[in-house]
Amino acid sequence: MRTYKRKVGSRSYKSSYTPEALQKAVKEIQEGKISLRKAHKQYKIPLGTLSHRVARKHGRKVGHPTVFTADEEQAFIDHINVVASWGFPFDAFDVRILVKTYLEKQGKVVKQFANNIPSADFVRSFLFRHKEQLSLRRCQNIKRTRASVSAAEVKEYFSNLKETLDNGREPIRKENIFNYDETNLSDNPGTKKCIYKRGVKYPERIKDSTKSAISVMFCGSASGDMLPAYVVYKAENLWSTWTEGGPKGTRYNRSRSGWFDACCFNDWFETLFVRHARNLPGKKVLIGDNLSSHFTPTVLQLAAENDILFVCLPPNATHLLQPLDVAFYRPLKGYWRKVNRSCLFVEFCQQLFVRLIISFQNWQDNIYKIVLTVSRFI
Repeated sequence: MRTYKRKVGSRSYKSSYTPEALQKAVKEIQEGKISLRKAHKQYKIPLGTLSHRVARKHGRKVGHPTVFTADEEQAFIDHINVVASWGFPFDAFDVRILVKTYLEKQGKVVKQFANNIPSADFVRSFLFRHKEQLSLRRCQNIKRTRASVSAAEVKEYFSNLKETLDNGREPIRKENIFNYDETNLSDNPGTKKCIYKRGVKYPERIKDSTKSAISVMFCGSASGDMLPAYVVYKAENLWSTWTEGGPKGTRYNRSRSGWFDACCFNDWFETLFVRHARNLPGKKVLIGDNLSSHFTPTVLQLAAENDILFVCLPPNATHLLQPLDVAFYRPLKGYWRKVNRSCLFVEFCQQLFVRLIISFQNWQDNIYKIVLTVSRFI
């Protein structure tokens, strides 16, 4: 929103009367208690303004109409407030991406927006229109080092988690408590001790590795049930041969970076988690990382419709508080490296990945249940 500077000598548009006075004057004129000219002198309101209001002309707001309706803008406000209440507020660019995502979902194109992305002026105007509900404030930066996580933050997280799980008089059942996290599985089997001739300066072994990784989303419940894995390849297109012969129920996708983006998370949430959660009575709790890009309007809507609550981990604390990171991924990746070594002279590819992941599907289910059993005695 640009700041307008009035030219010297130009007409002033600031009203010298209140909306209540205008409403009262128009009502008296319509009831015949007073004439237009007398109301003009008594209430100090221009004759043209009174005439238009009595004739019900020019009743809309001054200025260019907004792109979105009041209900649509309120939906944006609710979305921003929900994510901010989880501790991960939007910045101005996040709001622009939120609007672009909404327009693409609705199939709309706004000619004022370049590439259908609103400008920074739109965000400033949006915040100004809704200054009673939203404010742009400078937040305190959190250090990147994970060691900076304080005991107070951890205590506050567990306090909020306990309050969520207690759920008033009806505690949430363990079958309805889930933890999700994504990780990457690379074709690098890691280092291994081997036997060489004494005195060899550079002990090496032949292993073609591309240094690329394939992202996998795992999700399990507190009762020991694992959902099917969700695999994301780094590619422009998803070929059918990359999805054949894999574990039952596994879903596949692709992204340019090879990591989970808003589209991939939305698809995982809708096709795997929500489909499983619908069969469970009562509230469901989903514990996971704090990426605001994951929480699209579709995710929030599905969560509300299926009685699903998100509990986000504190920033930079996944090494301490993410259950899958702490107890599950270390043994899983150790076993994955063993599987990788079994195909030492075979070129790694997506088709091979599908076959390899089957070999440790049963192992991952068993280790997840073992981890849960051991954690109950700690």
